[in-house]
Amino acid sequence: MTAPVDLARSRLQDLDEKPVAEHVAVYDEVHRLLQDALAALDED
Repeated sequence: MTAPVDLARSRLQDLDEKPVAEHVAVYDEVHRLLQDALAALDED
């Protein structure tokens, strides 16, 4: 897997340690990371 996808997966695994109020920010970051990874595929 690519580095952005691995980072997104690790961020999701960290959710158990975070308060629910912080989950939305993590989901937003993961969404951005995955969008960037998909966009990079289109560039190749």
